[in-house]
Amino acid sequence: MEIEVKVPIVSQEDKKGVVNQWYKKDGDVVEEGEEIAEVMIEKVTVIVKAPASGKLKILVPENGEVSQGDVIAVVETA
Repeated sequence: MEIEVKVPIVSQEDKKGVVNQWYKKDGDVVEEGEEIAEVMIEKVTVIVKAPASGKLKILVPENGEVSQGDVIAVVETA
């Protein structure tokens, strides 16, 4: 099963941002709650955590543009 990793919603306005950094690589195994990425939205740095344990599949690369609520990766669980 695939669990979506989404950009957190930090404002009621539709603000754009970028994926600053991935702490893990595509294909890495992650644990639920582990910090996996850093996203910058309107000068606010947001840490994205893994929603489940499993294999990470990155959909948006570093420096990729995102909006709040966008799916940036999935975690493939057993």
